[in-house]
Amino acid sequence: MNLPGAGQRVARAEVGHAVQFETDERVRYLIEENPVLTRPDDTEIAITLPAPESGVDIAAELIGATIELSTCPADGSLVVLFDTGAVLSVPPSPDFESWNVSAPGNVLVVSTPGGAIAAWNWPDRD
Repeated sequence: MNLPGAGQRVARAEVGHAVQFETDERVRYLIEENPVLTRPDDTEIAITLPAPESGVDIAAELIGATIELSTCPADGSLVVLFDTGAVLSVPPSPDFESWNVSAPGNVLVVSTPGGAIAAWNWPDRD
């Protein structure tokens, strides 16, 4: 399923107890499961949350990048591709909500415990 945010620029990002970023059009991502950031040179950075020390560098990589594609495959993971060539991947969690995306219009898409996707006010469920 494609998610909100494609074509939008990341205006703010924060990495600490969670990875959070917001686009210039107010689409918000909240990631609470340990994500992996793959850089354009294929270097993978496993982010162990909380990540207060390395968080500043990771947030700096996201700010200003434009989301080319944001999608969640059938397993409940999250994959966000940026115009910089970076890819942020988040696995589902068996025990808690690993990520959610919210957008104007009361849109909310959540990866629930076990990886099932719950969506409110988001029509793109393909």
